Amino acid sequence: MVLAGPGSGKTSVITARAVFFAGKKFGNVLVITYSKAAATEMQDRFEKLNGGASSLITFGTFHSVFYRMLRRKQNYSLEQIFNEGERKTLVRGFLKEMKYDLEDDLIKSIMSEMALVRNELLEINDFNSSNITPDDFRQLFAKYEEYKRTHNKIDFDDMLCTAYNVLRNDPAELDYWRRKYPYMMIDEFQDINKVQYEAMRILAQPANNLFIVGDDDQSIYRFRGSRPEFLLNFPADYPQARRVTLATNYRSTDAVIAYANSVITKNEVRYNKDIVGTGQSGPLPLIITAEDQNQEAVKIAERIRDMLRKGANPSEIAVAYRLNLQARAFMDAFLNMNIPFRSRDEMPTLYEHWIAEDIYAYLRLAKKVYNKQKMGFDPDLHRIINKPYRFISKAFIAEAKKHDKDMLKMYKTDKNLHISTKSNIEALHSALLSIGRMKTANAIKYIRREIGYNLHIIDTCDYRRLKPQGLMEIADELTEAAKLYSDSLDFIAHCKYISEIAKQKDNNEACCLLTTLHSAKGLEFEKVFIAGVVEDVLPSVYSKTKQEIEEERRLFYVGVTRAKHELYISIVKSRYDKPVKPSRFLGVKK
Repeated sequence: MVLAGPGSGKTSVITARAVFFAGKKFGNVLVITYSKAAATEMQDRFEKLNGGASSLITFGTFHSVFYRMLRRKQNYSLEQIFNEGERKTLVRGFLKEMKYDLEDDLIKSIMSEMALVRNELLEINDFNSSNITPDDFRQLFAKYEEYKRTHNKIDFDDMLCTAYNVLRNDPAELDYWRRKYPYMMIDEFQDINKVQYEAMRILAQPANNLFIVGDDDQSIYRFRGSRPEFLLNFPADYPQARRVTLATNYRSTDAVIAYANSVITKNEVRYNKDIVGTGQSGPLPLIITAEDQNQEAVKIAERIRDMLRKGANPSEIAVAYRLNLQARAFMDAFLNMNIPFRSRDEMPTLYEHWIAEDIYAYLRLAKKVYNKQKMGFDPDLHRIINKPYRFISKAFIAEAKKHDKDMLKMYKTDKNLHISTKSNIEALHSALLSIGRMKTANAIKYIRREIGYNLHIIDTCDYRRLKPQGLMEIADELTEAAKLYSDSLDFIAHCKYISEIAKQKDNNEACCLLTTLHSAKGLEFEKVFIAGVVEDVLPSVYSKTKQEIEEERRLFYVGVTRAKHELYISIVKSRYDKPVKPSRFLGVKK
């Protein structure tokens, strides 16, 4: 068991050991890591050190290795594998049949829960979804599994679970793979999940020629089923295992390392490690304070702009944050200052969300009404006339559309409308006149609070059986973005522009990186900014238990240890007009 701290050269250790085994010809060695890119990098390094490839050494991911097992046993073809796009389309279709009409982020979350059930080897009846009701989740799971059976398809989770069952239940196959790979080396062991761990244990017996490398302090994927407990309990499962600690961080300055140590030693459930540097002193980490997210992004962007003017390489600068929504403010600030950037994650779709489209409709409509613009049947009015519900009938809307009439005027002469419905339309007309005079952020607040759009979000969540907090955060972030624009039409134009920029593919230009802390793992930069280090963001508002808080602290530790030379930590005094406190993770002394 090799405990490899940040920047300790674990890839070099693994590849050097593979070269040693290739030279000694002890037998075939299976080297497993967690991404195709990491496996390719290891193989390339190995071939350079070894002077070429070796038939004795096989590099791969858990998925690629287990897929080979399935191809040998059940003759699966690549055409039978569900890709993520196909899975999402199928799950979306099943959810619509079940009266759920969900956004992409919620569908992804449900798909992650389905994967968690498989990877944790759980009974479906023992799992409760946080996105839909337990009964609906079980029904969705059953529909999905039945579809795969009837269409002879497999997904990436099947590669793990089916291969595990083959190893467990087919002695001949198990014997074949044990003889084929008498030695196993496993990288990033802190990220292993239950099905991977159990399959590894079966395959390694009885010789148990295992060489595992990991860092329990960098275990940050519990939501995928990865837990540090597999690494922490390894000595109990394998009492004869030797323990080696790679405690020298060759990446970071002593100042960064000292701060990182002061953070992570606050966790109680971990291996004690005294990480040391190589004598590079470096500047102390710097705290940046801002009033809110917009000012935070501007302050960081200004500092980065100064760095670039002094000759810094943009590719050596990263801004990391806990939530993908936090990228919005940095995209705005970087574009305004012409700072080249790219995103490690999928760009947030804030400005294309249905909530954003509803708000745009209100803002555009308010301008038309305030400016007394002549309107026929208006698509913006059609979109929001029952958001919140105003008891406007489909028949009334259809009649207006048929004759291309303005519903804000047509209601006055419609004898079939109830007096309360007419009153609702009149109140909407009056509200739109008020909105047309307001600055953008105030207008959005008025739409949400006075007109009742927040209640519409809550009602929508009740109908879809969802928790409203995530959608409220979308509305909050949109309100925050609007503070930068007095005129609502300028704001809408900006949002559309950002949406187009987000869709563009990365070019080859040297760019600063915007990344979530989860996606930053495994990377390193000369200069790192960690943004929004405040309570209810880092740690997350959803993290309550001791286990969850310790994982959030590990996530912060991962961010800190990405920095080679300069580390900047940013805190804000308020988020969405509400005061916030600096994160409990700051200022911890060893």
